[in-house]
Amino acid sequence: MSRATRYDVGRLLDDIALRGWQPADLADRAGVARSTVSRFLSGDFQTARTAKKLADALGYSVRRYLVTAGKAVA
Repeated sequence: MSRATRYDVGRLLDDIALRGWQPADLADRAGVARSTVSRFLSGDFQTARTAKKLADALGYSVRRYLVTAGKAVA
């Protein structure tokens, strides 16, 4: 049985807010649809590819947003 990779949406939202952005701004900067960001943030559909694009747009490694065994990776 495989475990799905999970991402720390709270941390992502904090980083968006620190830049004075809205999720739509992140979508534009990451080159993804606004609905993709919305679905990612709601947890409905999270892919590694989208996580990397969002992290890159924010200037961070995707590792910043990984969650392992219920805890965020430092």
